[in-house]
Amino acid sequence: MAATLYCLNRHDEAEKCWLTAIKTRPQYLEAVEHLVGLLYKKKSSDAVEVISFMQKALRLSVDPVEHVGYSSSTLQADTPTDLASNLLNDNRSQPGFGSSGYAIPGTENGRILALVHAKGTMLYSLKDIAGASKAFEEAVLISTGRRTTSVQTLVQHIQQVLAPNSGIQGATDPATPARPLLLAPEKARCTAKLVFSNNGDLPGLRFVPEGGPKRAAVQTTSNSLLSLAKIFQDAMSSGPLATGVARKSAGVGDILCLYYLSLSLQESPSTANNVGILLASVQQPATANSSGMSSSLPNIPGILPGSGLALALAYYNYGLTLDPKHVHLHTNLGSLLKDIGQLDLAIQMYEQAVQCDGNFDIALTNLANAVKDRGRISDAIAYYKRAVRSNPEFAEAVCGLSTALNSVCDWRGRGGALLQGGGYDRWHVGDDGMIFDATKHDQGSGLTKKVTDIVSRQLADASTWGLGVLQKSYIAVLAAQLRRAAGQSENAGTDFDLKLRSWFQTPWEGSRLLRLVERATRASMRQWYCDKYVRGLKTTSKYERPQLPSNLTVPSAPTVLPFHTFTCPLTAKDIRMISQRNALRISCSTLRSAWLPSTVYPPPPPPSPCLNVGYVSSDFNNHPLAHLMQSVFGFHDRTRVMAFCYATTASDKSVHRLQIEREAPVFRDASTWTSDKLVEQIVQDNIHILVNLNGYTRGARNEIFAARPAPIQMSFMGFAGTLGAEWCDYLLADTTAIPPETLRPWRGNLAVSDVFEDKTEEGEGDWIYSENIIYCKDTFFCCDHAQSSDPDEHKVSWQDEQQRRWKMRKELFPDLPDDTIIMGNFNQLYKIDPTTFRTWLRILSKVDKSILWLLRFPELGETNLRRTAKAWAGEEVARRIIFTDVAPKNQHISRARVCDLFLDTPECNAHTTAADILWSSTPLLTLPRYPYKMCSRMAASILKGALPNDAEGLRAAKDLIAGSEDEYEEFAVRLAKGLSYCISPGGYGEGHGRLATLRKLLWDSKWTCALFDTRRWVADLESAYNEAWRRWVAGEDGDIYL
Repeated sequence: MAATLYCLNRHDEAEKCWLTAIKTRPQYLEAVEHLVGLLYKKKSSDAVEVISFMQKALRLSVDPVEHVGYSSSTLQADTPTDLASNLLNDNRSQPGFGSSGYAIPGTENGRILALVHAKGTMLYSLKDIAGASKAFEEAVLISTGRRTTSVQTLVQHIQQVLAPNSGIQGATDPATPARPLLLAPEKARCTAKLVFSNNGDLPGLRFVPEGGPKRAAVQTTSNSLLSLAKIFQDAMSSGPLATGVARKSAGVGDILCLYYLSLSLQESPSTANNVGILLASVQQPATANSSGMSSSLPNIPGILPGSGLALALAYYNYGLTLDPKHVHLHTNLGSLLKDIGQLDLAIQMYEQAVQCDGNFDIALTNLANAVKDRGRISDAIAYYKRAVRSNPEFAEAVCGLSTALNSVCDWRGRGGALLQGGGYDRWHVGDDGMIFDATKHDQGSGLTKKVTDIVSRQLADASTWGLGVLQKSYIAVLAAQLRRAAGQSENAGTDFDLKLRSWFQTPWEGSRLLRLVERATRASMRQWYCDKYVRGLKTTSKYERPQLPSNLTVPSAPTVLPFHTFTCPLTAKDIRMISQRNALRISCSTLRSAWLPSTVYPPPPPPSPCLNVGYVSSDFNNHPLAHLMQSVFGFHDRTRVMAFCYATTASDKSVHRLQIEREAPVFRDASTWTSDKLVEQIVQDNIHILVNLNGYTRGARNEIFAARPAPIQMSFMGFAGTLGAEWCDYLLADTTAIPPETLRPWRGNLAVSDVFEDKTEEGEGDWIYSENIIYCKDTFFCCDHAQSSDPDEHKVSWQDEQQRRWKMRKELFPDLPDDTIIMGNFNQLYKIDPTTFRTWLRILSKVDKSILWLLRFPELGETNLRRTAKAWAGEEVARRIIFTDVAPKNQHISRARVCDLFLDTPECNAHTTAADILWSSTPLLTLPRYPYKMCSRMAASILKGALPNDAEGLRAAKDLIAGSEDEYEEFAVRLAKGLSYCISPGGYGEGHGRLATLRKLLWDSKWTCALFDTRRWVADLESAYNEAWRRWVAGEDGDIYL
């Protein structure tokens, strides 16, 4: 009847008829199937209710679930209905009757399986993730003949069966959350056969008719396993409480087992892709034997056989054998290769992905990132633009395009940000490439506004990370650990239980908790030190490391990276939060690592006779950092400090690397070391103070610091800004680079209880730095020019200097008239912003006989700047911009003296370049544009260090450090117009005017000033180290003023 009504398109009547039939005979599955099919699209909630009614009516009594599975709503024992009991009594003789847990014959198991799976699918589309998880778990239990009471016990069974013979965990070593069961594709495909025997036939499908019904049931089971694994995987990234899935969340190993079983039932490239993604995240060391690893896999440097990365590679390749055009497999394989440094291979994979789908935004963006790293900036911009066209809301593509275009000064459509009412980033650029005044508008515009809007959204979302993780049982354990770590003085005034409960379900819950765990770890190390070396206690037990709750996921980081904040116009709050989110991600990931011990690392013994200071860097090669610091490690007074250098990149055999290797008391090439090996070596070396010379720059190993292997950790020289991290205790600076008013008001960073008071996460105020600052009495910047220059440089007279300067000017610019004023900037072009370039053009237009000397850094920038100059200032001014190629380091320093006035970039200053310029005695004009951006204030600090510490030096600083954009322009015009040359009897141009006086002042002070006195800098640093150590032992914190 219902079928007839349906064919007559009388759907409402058919629905009522089928519903009546189901209520009368719930075991009539065909009626259930028809009704669900009718309701599926438009009335999915009703369809779910129909299936639930059928389940309840037919459910048989099952054994009580002793161990609740992943879902808080895991099926519990139900009392069977009268109908189910009667059906069971009447049909016991039918094959497999009741084997599904329902009062139906085994031949019908495939049908009820499909219905329960459909229920899960509908619940998932209705955003009822917990209900969907319960339904998919029930579907799996039906297929497995209820051999286990939950999916969790099924996973445990898989691990028990496969681990002894896997060759990975060892013959008797079971899988654990810290060491998940790793199977190669060849063995994973045999999971069902090994777990269920009988050639892998699923017990619950034993009586399902062969052919189409059996194949459909197996496929449905595989899909249920996939859906369940996907839900658990999403819960790992967004948090189980956010999805409502579970109180006890599934780990990577559990999810892998579900994928293994699914893959053994139905080979799928998407499953292989998902397994590859999971395995790539497993921080598990390689083992002697890998389970079923194919010998045909390529041997790629950076991938150890048997490791998670090696198996991820295997699954990606296996998936591509199933579908050679699977775009996600090509893309993820490319990302794996890029992460291990195989950039060219990664580019090939991304290119194949784009060939498979030319509109796949992720592949296009990844390809753009990769070719940009290879120096192909023009290609990168084209790929970014394609990605943005494909998906205008894709944050990685939008931000990547903005960064790439700014790096070559292509500002068309850049727009700008509205900061301080136009006080910063005042001049915006429209789609036509023309400039306009932001003070006449009430909001930002163009691509820059899209980027700042992305930042605002992502940072707003950050407050909900970890919401609800502070459960009562965890609070009790953590509070006890805090009391042990904090010591008696803090315990007397702090109710840790009450404080923790006050955080529950409040914004920033996860962020505060993570910082608290890190602070307690540091406090426990100090407690250990004081007990053993100060109080003289003979401690036998180790000091436990507070653990994160299992349901706290690793947070995402904002798309705009900390380094990009140097040139992206952002507020102080945005900048500090970007660093904080990156720090939290590093911390959470590290504290989840399998290699991290359950106890804190043992503190080093007291200095005997000196402090052991470790320097960790990827830049002990031909890199600006090595140029600046190559003599430091050998200059240390070994009665005060013993330097240990840990190089995380292989030697390039440069003179800089060889000098550091030769002069450092201890030099360790850690370029091939895993994180745990490097951390263990630092602990064994008894390092008292560990220095981060990278910060948030390429090649950084910040996870080393997040593991807290040393009592005191600090950062300087590598990154010009806050790290926003609990694993960084001090920054080295001076009051010019970091004004005291930009510090977080709460300066305590040592006591556990401070985390409850410091308001680090709250968005109020324009402060930037949560770290304590070591304020140097002179510039904090380190230089090596006095050591690395020509040994005879100090013998050169002022007359000799003028002669060689004029000679070099004629060699570089033979056609330039003698009265031309050369202004220049030798920074990479990404540091130039529209406001600065507009000012430079105005200076050129006001100083008739002048040129602006820039570098092709990169080459593509020249075309864009010339076009912009012509549009904004006219052909005559544009012609007076001269570009030259980038020169080798020594030649670059030498020819810098030709420049009459170096015009600094206020958005992000010259750093190493500023020191190079001042060593050549060329006056440098700068503007510390932002109080809260260290990168925009460093040139002023460096300049002050190059000037004499007297009244003349103060006067020179006033002439060269502007206080506003208008002053910058005014100072440059006045200095340039005031300079003139007359040809001396010696045949060289002799300068006259304030600029010439300033050059002579810099020349006279270069051998006595603070900036180039490396030994003075090292001695001051040693004093800072000793004071920081004294304070740590005494339990004192706060900023240090030398």
